Amino acid sequence: MGLTLDVAGLTCSFGGRAVWEDLSLAAAAGESVAVTGPSGSGKSTLLSCLAGLLKPEAGSIRVCGTDPGALRPSKAAAWRLKTIGFVYQFGELLPELTAIENAALPLLIGGSTRAEAYGTAETLLADLKVGHVADSPAGTLSGGERQRIALARALATRPPVILADEPTGALDETTTAEVCDLLFSLPRRYGCTLLLVTHNPYVASQADHELHLTGGRLRPAAAGA
Repeated sequence: MGLTLDVAGLTCSFGGRAVWEDLSLAAAAGESVAVTGPSGSGKSTLLSCLAGLLKPEAGSIRVCGTDPGALRPSKAAAWRLKTIGFVYQFGELLPELTAIENAALPLLIGGSTRAEAYGTAETLLADLKVGHVADSPAGTLSGGERQRIALARALATRPPVILADEPTGALDETTTAEVCDLLFSLPRRYGCTLLLVTHNPYVASQADHELHLTGGRLRPAAAGA
């Protein structure tokens, strides 16, 4: 099985301070990877590099065979839209839009017709057990419902890679467990790769591969703990 994420020898620093060096990881379609580590260790920076939003000082990145840092800005935005789905801590939905409008947004931006976009969004919302709130404004929904809608939005373009930044950080314990189960089912159900960063040991333990980022190094969790 080919790698969707292939990272080797990354080095990154800010203001003369090394965030990490010689960082490597790899993942294939259908796999999940969780990265833990203290605040300031560079977890979110890693996601930004994978998305081509930041360029490391050294090393190589291949996401589905493409180096995102080598793309021109006009090409990078289109590449991200079809290649990567993002899930954030607070969902980052547009509160005035309905659930289905939020989920359909990436497809509409990408040029799909309204019928195509809304049809795909409706199917995903139903699959993720929030079809009953499709016409409700996102701002009126619970945290768990919003995160499920955020997952539908992330999956709308059928991207091969899902990047999640503290996706359960704003949820209570019960809702965290529910969203966690759903998150880690995505690689199997949709054939994508899931890479998430989290402070939550329970969430991290559900991944196929758990890595710990500290002291500028990324190691298997048992070695980094």
